[in-house]
Amino acid sequence: MSKKGGIYKPRGRALEYSPLACDLYKGCKHGCKYCYGASTNKFDNMCETLAPVPNALENLEKDAKRLAGDKREILFSFSSDPYFSEEAAKLTREALEICEAYKLNAQVLTKAGIFAERDFDILERNEWKFGSTIIFMSEDLRKEWEPNAASIESRVSAVEMAYSKGIYTWVSVEPVVNTEEALKVIERLKGKVNLWKIGKLNHFPEIEKDIDWKSYIRNVMRALKGERVAWKNDLIACV
Repeated sequence: MSKKGGIYKPRGRALEYSPLACDLYKGCKHGCKYCYGASTNKFDNMCETLAPVPNALENLEKDAKRLAGDKREILFSFSSDPYFSEEAAKLTREALEICEAYKLNAQVLTKAGIFAERDFDILERNEWKFGSTIIFMSEDLRKEWEPNAASIESRVSAVEMAYSKGIYTWVSVEPVVNTEEALKVIERLKGKVNLWKIGKLNHFPEIEKDIDWKSYIRNVMRALKGERVAWKNDLIACV
């Protein structure tokens, strides 16, 4: 399988999110301070250099044809946000239609909020999953850490709308910059999320060292008692 626009198997921490993935775009305009690509310099000028992966849909269709009927989930996407712009959203829609044609199993993860509603129809009829990253309830913190992403209320509304339509919803509470804010996210959306993915913060040792991760885990366990939770390995290692 080809990673360049095609379907590939993620490595490392990414594999905890999905067994397969597809990246259609290079770069992302959200400008998140905690972005893995930016923090490791894996992607140069991520917010400035934005372009579709060459031949992305062609490569995706080649892999989709080979994998026709495979039920492993394909995440859109790790290297960008599938809905950060009109062009990205259009590309994502075409990619989802390819997955649908070959009876594959797709899911999306976004910080674009209600802008992603455009694809709820295809998610709903295929019983695919809608994921959103939400780590704050504070709009001031969102502006500081995720300056160009959708507002918190837009993301909350998108999750609630998807859930109301019977779409399987999951929320990624990672990275955790502020544990109190992360718990507020849980309290706000509890009961409207099918799966919580709970992680920690990486690449910011000056912040990490001041967080009592064991206490955070206990608080999350209490808050999410009876809910379905996927704990990220990095956080579990703190116990």
